[in-house]
Amino acid sequence: MIQKDLKGIFLLVFFALIAAFSYNYLSPFGIALFGQWEPSKGVVTSYSGTDSVEASIEIKSIEMIKQIVKKKERIILDVRPREIYNQGHLPDALSFPLKDFDDSVSQLIRSIDRQSALLVYCSSVGCTDSHTFAARLKNLRYTDVKVFSGGFRQWQKVGYEIQKNEK
Repeated sequence: MIQKDLKGIFLLVFFALIAAFSYNYLSPFGIALFGQWEPSKGVVTSYSGTDSVEASIEIKSIEMIKQIVKKKERIILDVRPREIYNQGHLPDALSFPLKDFDDSVSQLIRSIDRQSALLVYCSSVGCTDSHTFAARLKNLRYTDVKVFSGGFRQWQKVGYEIQKNEK
């Protein structure tokens, strides 16, 4: 009896894992499972294998990001949750939370031209939301999308100016 129950549990777990990995593999927003993380550096390539984002869109230089912000060379999109954005964000960054992408995509398309130079960021090098958002922008035919790979944490760590939305 116990052996039969264990066999049933094993089969159930086995087929659940097969279904989960299959769904992840086939999903356009699946999580990359192999070769994407390096403990000493964080995210190496944080996008899934099916995303159209290339590693070449990342900007890792905090000095280059500071110049972009200072000269207002790009429209800056903060994809963190809005309540976190309100606590502090890069100067002049617009809030477009990844979790609200489907609800705000029409507003994004109406307000930002597809040829605009964009810079997307999230919390830190360990956060993949900026890469996911950038991939979705690329899928919407935005042509000039870059990702600030260090994110808000790196910006704040070096002590650069942040803006807050006080209530």
